[in-house]
Amino acid sequence: MGKSTEPVKIKIKIDEEPEALASTLEMSEAIRTAPKNTNTYMPLSAGIESTAALIYAVKDPLMQPFCVHWYEPRYGLFADAMAFYTRKQAEYFGLPYGNDKSMLTMLPDMKDVPIIVSGLSAFMSVVIGQPGGFKLRYFMMGANAEDDMRMKLQFREYRKICATYLSDSLDGSGVKLENIREVPQIMNPLDFLTKAEMYALIIRECPDMLDLVWTCFNPQGTLKDNGKITGYIPCGVCYKCQELKQAKKTAADAVYRLQEGEKYFSRILQDMD
Repeated sequence: MGKSTEPVKIKIKIDEEPEALASTLEMSEAIRTAPKNTNTYMPLSAGIESTAALIYAVKDPLMQPFCVHWYEPRYGLFADAMAFYTRKQAEYFGLPYGNDKSMLTMLPDMKDVPIIVSGLSAFMSVVIGQPGGFKLRYFMMGANAEDDMRMKLQFREYRKICATYLSDSLDGSGVKLENIREVPQIMNPLDFLTKAEMYALIIRECPDMLDLVWTCFNPQGTLKDNGKITGYIPCGVCYKCQELKQAKKTAADAVYRLQEGEKYFSRILQDMD
């Protein structure tokens, strides 16, 4: 029996600084105390790839995500916008969320690892640090067909570290098969899709999520209602904005729209305005 994907309405204080966890240690504790069936580490950036991966995870009956995001205030509105939309995405599906405030710029002076910017090692720290065994079973990736190989190569060493740690071994020659089974599986089920194809997938599977996508590096301000922030304004000219614009155009030119009909194509046109 699949999970419900109906949005859950949660009251949040969106006029204040994003609620943040201070360290990887606190993130590990938050995951440990999350609902018992939580088993998936779900990094979010609010971009097309992570949004599509989130939709996949929510609709997979074997996965129950804990959404994580790295937040560093020095990036100003860009950091605030990503934190705002990733949090909104998690709340749309009623999922637990951790907004890590570990400071990348303070790495030489700190003992904790930022949860996303050094996300692989942070993930490993969270996994190995779980008392009584690993709670997380899956790590969801949001890479597209263009950069998937880079991501796969990066993940390989971290899986090896986890397996050798469990096997009490110094290298892979001592890894035990039963311990390999314990290492959380790296999931990238959408790795064969381009950004444009992922954009089309979001339209078909959960079009409401398009309103919660954010990619711009240079936001031009905020949208407010009675003093409360309700959204952020993209610049429309940075390379991430242009990349998204091209993805929309490619999706609009796709053959599939002829099969899907006017509703699919009209949504693309609406988002291109």
